[in-house]
Amino acid sequence: MEDQRKNELAAVIIATVVFGILGRLLVRIPYMVFGDFSSGFFISIVLWWIYNSVLFYVAEQMYMDKGNKKYITKSILFGFLATLIKAGIDTCMDLTIARQPNMLILVAVMEISMILYIIGLDCFLFVKVGKRKIQKEKKGITALVSVFCSLLILYAGTLFYYKEQVQYAVEKYGNMQEVQELGLDRAIWNLTTVLGRRSTTVGTIVYVGCFIIVWWILEKITVEE
Repeated sequence: MEDQRKNELAAVIIATVVFGILGRLLVRIPYMVFGDFSSGFFISIVLWWIYNSVLFYVAEQMYMDKGNKKYITKSILFGFLATLIKAGIDTCMDLTIARQPNMLILVAVMEISMILYIIGLDCFLFVKVGKRKIQKEKKGITALVSVFCSLLILYAGTLFYYKEQVQYAVEKYGNMQEVQELGLDRAIWNLTTVLGRRSTTVGTIVYVGCFIIVWWILEKITVEE
């Protein structure tokens, strides 16, 4: 049983790292908005579909025979449905929070929402699919929680650093004729777009790390029903 759990965790780690690397290289952030049917949308759909399917398959194999084609088909269908839900969440955010001239805020919302989505998905997979229950005594997770919080602090610090750069640029160059001709909101959008793209490197490290830690914590605090 211990070897099986290690194999499950290893599979999730590998899938998560590959998901993060491909997402960063191909689209920076795997973000899906219905109506924006660009290449990035379809690449993100495929990445999330495969990743969600892998998570479901691993969770389902906790107590079922491996290699059953029926379970593989179920995993693919679940992955597709979960991806549609994620796309719906992204679309709602794009129609609300994203309507402001600061790309850093949009990037932060996209990446934080990914972490929250995975927390909810993993809890569902462990409890409903893997048929596990959460123990009252949660031992052996202090280090994992500390790493999780450290990653979030790193991410917050990165965003704060870039926010200060934007504030400095606005105060120093906001009254220049070129900026006034372009429009201050447009200038802020251009600058935050550049900084937002830079921040996705740290963002990818953070959300990949958080994805793995969330699964790892659930692995430690749940037992068979």
